[in-house]
Amino acid sequence: MAGAGIKTGFRWIASIAIMIGTVWAVRIWLLESYRISTPAMETALHEGDYILANKCLDLFPPRQNDVVLFTSPLRQDSTLRPLFVSRCIGMPGDTIQVSSEGYRINGRAFPRSPRALNTYFIALSIKEAFLQQAERLNIPVRDLETEPFGITLCLTTFEEYQLREALGTDLSSRFVCRQIRPYQLVIPKKGRTYRLDEYALTACREAILTETAGKAVFRNGKLYLDGKETNFFFFQQDYYWLLSDNTNEAVDSRHLGFVPRDHLVATFFFRWFDNGQ
Repeated sequence: MAGAGIKTGFRWIASIAIMIGTVWAVRIWLLESYRISTPAMETALHEGDYILANKCLDLFPPRQNDVVLFTSPLRQDSTLRPLFVSRCIGMPGDTIQVSSEGYRINGRAFPRSPRALNTYFIALSIKEAFLQQAERLNIPVRDLETEPFGITLCLTTFEEYQLREALGTDLSSRFVCRQIRPYQLVIPKKGRTYRLDEYALTACREAILTETAGKAVFRNGKLYLDGKETNFFFFQQDYYWLLSDNTNEAVDSRHLGFVPRDHLVATFFFRWFDNGQ
């Protein structure tokens, strides 16, 4: 009887060890829970939300429009790696055209997320009517700033639609979206030579410095390798172009440049606590 009890005890210990090992393995290689600590992905994900994210990127690599967790590729952030969250807009090798209307990926229209936040200018003549309708529709007033001839604030595309419907055609003409300067980029792909123009040189600066171990020299808007000026660079890693939905409250590829594959941590899988409800 004593022997049977010992065997039963060993079985319990073995079962508990297997459970702990399984949970540990899942957390290390497959899924992990994260807390969203910034409003970078408002309103798709809220600050304070808890999510499960897929860490097995070799089997389930990020796809276009996925929400991605990543670390800063900047060399000064190599000691203390802050974790950011953004949306995957461009994949390795893609050509991206960015404008106020949205994105074109390889020539195909890729509209902005309806939850993405844009900055709008509202003329003083309709300020009171605008704010009254926003309150009536339960639309939050985000990042309100006063300017000499009006106010600016942030809205989603859907909120813009609601307010234009409520205000009517006459008033809507004094309610405009701030335009952004259009630009085009080709995202570096592993094993390909990349031509560097003005925008690419800016976006690729950190990537080139990292891949050359700091030996590249940038001077007067030009790249020098081994003392020689060049307009091309051969990349040894895949890169991604990541933009947050809330462009006014985020750090993403507009500030960090292209994000290399080895800085991607996980992709959003499931939200298990919604702080926005």
